[in-house]
Amino acid sequence: MNILLTGATGFVGKQLTIRLLSEGHTVYALARNERKAQALEKAVPSEFQQQLIHIHGDISKKLVGVSSEDVERLTNQIDTVYHIAAYLSFDEQDREKTFEINVEGTKEVLELSKKIGTENFFHVSTAYTLGDAQYAEEELHPVDRSFVNSYEESKCHAEHLVFQYKEHFNINIYRPAIIVGDSRTGEADTTFALYGIIRSFQIMKKRMERKNLVDSPKVRFLCNEDTAQNFVPVDYVVDVLTAGLENGKPHTIYHITNSNPPINRKVYEILTSELDFHQVQLVPTDRKDELTEQELRFNEPMEVFHPYIDKTLTFDDSNTSQLLGDSNVKPLDMDEKVLRTIIAEKCR
Repeated sequence: MNILLTGATGFVGKQLTIRLLSEGHTVYALARNERKAQALEKAVPSEFQQQLIHIHGDISKKLVGVSSEDVERLTNQIDTVYHIAAYLSFDEQDREKTFEINVEGTKEVLELSKKIGTENFFHVSTAYTLGDAQYAEEELHPVDRSFVNSYEESKCHAEHLVFQYKEHFNINIYRPAIIVGDSRTGEADTTFALYGIIRSFQIMKKRMERKNLVDSPKVRFLCNEDTAQNFVPVDYVVDVLTAGLENGKPHTIYHITNSNPPINRKVYEILTSELDFHQVQLVPTDRKDELTEQELRFNEPMEVFHPYIDKTLTFDDSNTSQLLGDSNVKPLDMDEKVLRTIIAEKCR
């Protein structure tokens, strides 16, 4: 197949590009500049590079900023568009930019896809369009509900926008949860979520060693230890995305989630073991007022994640289970060994 990807230079997009190329597809990768295009090409094994074609574009621009020559080149040539590119920020000061890229940018990708006559439009969203709810089915969620942040809200609006084009394409929406490293190697090209926690722990360990505070009282880290985090390895995300090419059902939503997510206490135990740093104590997030100035600085980078740390969410993945079964792909089994591999890789 000929496949057009937005976000091909990002964490998931890069891995998806490599998988698609290895399976014999031709990938047209949208990139904003030459530096990003070259970085993607460098990551692709040499034997697949002839199947990789760069398209200059920017989703914040009209028709994604693709030149008229490239539009003509793509017309009636693209079987499937994967729209992965998005702006990920939980800062409410970025609300306008978040909606501009995640909603208006999605509209421009849809318009380009309609213009070039693609058959399938696969939109990569997020499992967290459920807002403040604690259970999500594989269906559109109302946009008039309460959301944790404008990122979630923008992605929910984008999903509704995508379904307005269902007369033009076979539409699939894929909703990954918290994407972490490869289940086999642990490799991850991201600093988000889990990796922010790892970095905070690494910095605090160095600080305490430098000040010879190894025997001092434990530093408190705000985290409800019995709630679970819905981590999904990037290779599993790619498994589901590629399965959709052959067996995805039109106008269907797929949760790429973890049916047995690890609780925070287990993540903490593995993290402190791999770092050999046992001077941190987990305390509930509602005890922020008790923290010292040093502890507040330690916790500050993770404050935007507290709404997620505070609760365990449940996601129905019936559609995804059927998709994987039809594709002879094993469901996710993220056991302690896999979790340790993912954490250990960033602790080295």
